[in-house]
Amino acid sequence: MKSAGGTAATGTAEPGHTAPRGLTALLTTAMAFSMMQLFLLGALGPRLVDGLGVSETLLGLTTTVGFGTAAALSPAGGRVVDRVGPRRALVALLVVSGAALGLIGAAPGPVLLLVAVALGGLPQALANPATNKAILASVPAPRRGAVTGAKQSGVQLGAFAAGLPLAAAAGLLGWRGA
Repeated sequence: MKSAGGTAATGTAEPGHTAPRGLTALLTTAMAFSMMQLFLLGALGPRLVDGLGVSETLLGLTTTVGFGTAAALSPAGGRVVDRVGPRRALVALLVVSGAALGLIGAAPGPVLLLVAVALGGLPQALANPATNKAILASVPAPRRGAVTGAKQSGVQLGAFAAGLPLAAAAGLLGWRGA
C-alpha cells in the first residue's frame, strides 16, 4: 500500500512532495485525543469527587493507572504499528480514545472509572509510533521537523481543550455531558 507521497517499499516520502495539511491536522488531533482522558480528569476532578464519590486519593491514582498502562503497553505499541501500519493504528487510537472517554462519562463509580483510564493507556502507547511512522511515510525529509512539531502540539491543544472550554461546558451541561 502506497502512502500519500511515499513509496511502499521504503516507507519514505518522495522528494519534493509536501505533506497534505489534512495529515498534519489528523496527527495533531490523534495526539490530542491520545491524552485527552487524563487532561479531562484533571479539569473535571472536583466534579468527579462529588459526582462519583471518588476520593481525592483515588482521583490521583487515575494518573498512575493511565500513565502506568501506557508505559507498560508502549514497547508493544511500536511493534503493533509496525505490523498493522500507521493508518490502522491511528484509527484504533481514535476509536479506543472515544471508547475510553465514553466510559469515563458513563462510569457509575470508581471501578469503571479506573478501567476507562486504563483503557486510555492504549491510545497513549500507539500515539507516537503511529504518528511518527505516518510522518516518515508521507512527509519529505525537509518538512518532517515542522510536521512533527505541529503534531506534538496536539498534546498541549488537548490539555487546553480539557481546561477552560471543558470546565465551562461542565458548568452548563454537567460533567457527564461535557
